[in-house]
Amino acid sequence: MVGAAALAAVAGCSSSPPDYRPPADQLVAGTAQVTVNGQDVGTTEAVQCTPAGTMMTISTGDAGSGVSAVVSNADALTVRAVGIRDLGGFTGSYNEGLGGKAAVTMSGRTYDITGTADGFATDNPSFRTSGTFAIRVSC
Repeated sequence: MVGAAALAAVAGCSSSPPDYRPPADQLVAGTAQVTVNGQDVGTTEAVQCTPAGTMMTISTGDAGSGVSAVVSNADALTVRAVGIRDLGGFTGSYNEGLGGKAAVTMSGRTYDITGTADGFATDNPSFRTSGTFAIRVSC
């Protein structure tokens, strides 16, 4: 009987935990979903979040293609800068106070950053254009 109890205890411990499913307004930590000019450019798990005082620097992708953003929570949650590198056929940036617009909200550990950036279409870099972005990232 002791052997059966031990076997039942081991079997109970060996089952894997259930998959984590965040609430609908949040992502799993370390993931990002990006949309550029209305085009879903996918979900990535290549996410880095680096806090420095009241600033959070967020990076996705790699040097050739991805997003970088700086968000401040000094007075209120504010987007300071966004850089888009060759996503959805667009490369551009938003910088607070230099035109364009951006907003950020937060639910749990998930940032929702939206706005417009100035830049160019990667297939026609001679002409400047603006683009829209929506970045959901969980740190």
